[in-house]
Amino acid sequence: MKYLCCFLLTCLTVQSIHAQVKKSVEALNIDTPLNIDGMLDEPCYGLVQPASGFVQILPYNGQPSYQPTEVYFFYDQTAVYVGAMLFDSSPDSIFNYLTARDAIGMADYFGVYLDPYNQGQLAYGFFITPAGVQTDIKASKSSGGDSEDGSWDAVWESKTVISEKGWTAELRIPYSALRFPEDGGGAWGLNIFRNIRRYNSNNSWNLVDVKMSGFIHQEGLLTGITNIKPPVRLSVSPFGAVYAEYRSNQSSPKYMFKGGMDLKYGISESFTLDMMLIPDFGQIQSDDQQLNLSPYEIHYDEKRQFFNEGTELFERAGLFYSRRIGAKPKFSYKASEELSDNEKVDYNPTETQLLNATKVSGRTAGGWGLGLLNAMTLPSHATLKDTLTGEERKVLVQPFTNYNVMVVDKSLKNNSYISLINSNILMANNPFLANVTATDFQIRNKAKTYAIKGKAGISTRGERDRETGFYVEMGLDKNSGNLQFGISQSVNSDKFNINDLGYMQRNNEMNTEAYVYFQRMEPFSVFRQFYSVLFWNHARRFSPNVLYSNQAGSDIYFMLRNNYQLELYGSLTGGSFDYYEPRVKNRYFYEPYRLNYNIWASSDARKPIRMTANYGAFAFPGAGRKGRAGNVGLTLRIGRKAQVSYSLGIDKEFNDRGYVDKTNGSDTIYFARRDVKTIENVLNASYAINNKASLSMRLRHYWSGAANRQFYTLQEDGSLLEDYTFSENKDENYNAMNVDFFFRWIFAPGSELSFSWKNSILDWCDKVNDHYWDNLSCTWKSDQTNTLSLKVLYYIDYNNLRKGSKQ
Repeated sequence: MKYLCCFLLTCLTVQSIHAQVKKSVEALNIDTPLNIDGMLDEPCYGLVQPASGFVQILPYNGQPSYQPTEVYFFYDQTAVYVGAMLFDSSPDSIFNYLTARDAIGMADYFGVYLDPYNQGQLAYGFFITPAGVQTDIKASKSSGGDSEDGSWDAVWESKTVISEKGWTAELRIPYSALRFPEDGGGAWGLNIFRNIRRYNSNNSWNLVDVKMSGFIHQEGLLTGITNIKPPVRLSVSPFGAVYAEYRSNQSSPKYMFKGGMDLKYGISESFTLDMMLIPDFGQIQSDDQQLNLSPYEIHYDEKRQFFNEGTELFERAGLFYSRRIGAKPKFSYKASEELSDNEKVDYNPTETQLLNATKVSGRTAGGWGLGLLNAMTLPSHATLKDTLTGEERKVLVQPFTNYNVMVVDKSLKNNSYISLINSNILMANNPFLANVTATDFQIRNKAKTYAIKGKAGISTRGERDRETGFYVEMGLDKNSGNLQFGISQSVNSDKFNINDLGYMQRNNEMNTEAYVYFQRMEPFSVFRQFYSVLFWNHARRFSPNVLYSNQAGSDIYFMLRNNYQLELYGSLTGGSFDYYEPRVKNRYFYEPYRLNYNIWASSDARKPIRMTANYGAFAFPGAGRKGRAGNVGLTLRIGRKAQVSYSLGIDKEFNDRGYVDKTNGSDTIYFARRDVKTIENVLNASYAINNKASLSMRLRHYWSGAANRQFYTLQEDGSLLEDYTFSENKDENYNAMNVDFFFRWIFAPGSELSFSWKNSILDWCDKVNDHYWDNLSCTWKSDQTNTLSLKVLYYIDYNNLRKGSKQ
């Protein structure tokens, strides 16, 4: 992961009522580039005043840092240079762990956030650990505070040295890694951060008030950068990959070669073109597949870097779910509908082939942001086979498809903004159309203590008889101080649907939500931090206007002075009318009131051994339904380079009620009383060879069994009536196992060689086996797919080529 642990978790939650006085530091123009060796010994260091006077973010917000820090800034016509002296009275106590790039872990760190447009809306972060491990992050303003894009990667240089005074760091950040106004644009926004792990202390140069929502706008100023010209920002990254895939049900392995290229081009000082030609995503972590008994599609995280990196604008209004691009063909069901006598579906693709993807994004000095994304997938066909003659024929399950997302965003005063976003899908020779347009805004007062925020959207989709729906949400938040609160109202019509290029579980709802939040971030008594929240949610159907559910609850979290953590959660849900579990329009399942609680605890994360535990339970009093779930985790750091973690989760539900089947005309809906048991084991291990090369492995086994005990028919009033005529076997026993092994070597700036081994096993049957070890043994014996791959990607910067040609 590329997130900076406690620092940013804290900064994203809270806000202050008073304005901050911005600190300022000047960068010195130099003629001779610094030698990036971690030694602050060039004469220019004596010619410039450093940034100093760091203060704590945590634990004592605003108090002087436990250890002093001095940071120097320089620039020339190619880059910004940063030199840092991080004093430490106990150098042998520095947390100097080696990790993979972009994974700081429990190491100390130092870094800068640069905001060249000085708007408090977008900043580029460059962080380094004492072991020389780089992490780069792009932070942007959002309605919930500030969000960070940890997948953003830049090419920059750095070097660190540990000495008897502490440790030093030198950074060279080329202008090609940044976007900035012509001639430098005057003062840049700047903040500098340092984390000292042994104190669990986060520190910043310009004060980051933990009672203030967001941290980007709480930045100081970097002055003096003038008369520079944005370089030609052009780079290409060609790659080649070799795959060997072996399936246990096939006689011989399958070999594949893949090649393609990523391209980045600075269209102007503000906007960048990113293009991916013939992409390859074979070396990303496998999805955690699971048994899904709910009426909702499982939401999987995006792991493809192109669709994670630089997409902060595309997240406006929550319309874009990038996993739709390259997903299962939209018309897969047509394979079964097209079957003739004696035919079977011999092959139905589980994903579409992405041809290319392009995005343009950026923000002008005037505060206008623009994002354009386009992706294309090739036609997908299912194969039908005649069981008598062996003859095969193809059925089109998704034609050539074009995906588009466009965003226009305007930064306003007081870190406010307003956005307009559109997403649409077009298919070749097919009338299907999906189009969604929405706005997303946040207006804050001058003191940034209150925010009015809202969203509104309209969707149109279908082949010929298209449906149009709408969505509106408005809210008011007080998001500063120790006591905060908010209230919001949303209306989602029955025909609003974003699921062609977005993700939404339910429509046809009206939700009223309110919360009250209290925090104490400074240590008191035995506590280091504390917060609590009370919340209430009232949901109704939009059409017809009837009750869906009522829920109220509380969440309490605190960290003790010894850095142990505890979180307590509880909620009460009144009798609810579930219109989605029956899978038939306008039918509902009535559920009585439900009690739920959860307890989570963690030991000190800084220690070589860390333990976490989680226990939760729910019950429907009087209905005989209940469940409990627990998870324990152990993380062990071995020396400076290795880490192993293991987690075990067990979930049991007794007398659960849920949908199992319906008649063809949907006149009769069958439910079951069932017991559901789930066990998940996950083992992670990593080893950093050095700050350029690392190994990682993840093994996961998941088993879930749903055993039906009694069948029912759903009544018109939402109740269940026992049914002794239904005799189909609807039990489910599901096993999923994945092994992901990766070796990554950054052999040159921006270039890497990677090797992966991925093993995937999926096993499903309709006979539940309650013995876990039998399931594990059966899984190993099931059909499996092993994939070995070797990939080489080489980064080529136009500016380096031009420089070399002149020599």
